[in-house]
Amino acid sequence: MSFAFAPPAPSVSAATWAIVEAARSWRIARDTGRSIQPALYARLEARGCGLLAPVVDGLLTLFEAGFRRPFQAGNPSDDRITGDEHRLIDLLEGNEAVPATDQFRPDLAGAMRVAVRSIRIMLRAMIRPETNQLEA
Repeated sequence: MSFAFAPPAPSVSAATWAIVEAARSWRIARDTGRSIQPALYARLEARGCGLLAPVVDGLLTLFEAGFRRPFQAGNPSDDRITGDEHRLIDLLEGNEAVPATDQFRPDLAGAMRVAVRSIRIMLRAMIRPETNQLEA
């Protein structure tokens, strides 16, 4: 099954849009019962960053467990970003270290911090600093 992904919004970097696409692929795989990491790998490898699949899977799984609800991802053809996708971007860009504990399970806050740090490290390793673009 193939889905056409919308182009990124003008203010969204290529790295950020790759994570949004991955989150949408993750949601589709979860909802359709497909194997999650192979689906994520395929989507991310199109941008040369398939190795992010395990950390994206872990982060989104923690997101759902921490907020006690499904991650709300946009449709592949949407060029608008959902509230949960915005929250994910904020976490990854460091605008929000960990979600507020009145909204997020406090017992998972430490694990979420580690997951966010892990994906940030992986993203930095895969982004060409001179262009802020993912390696192709």
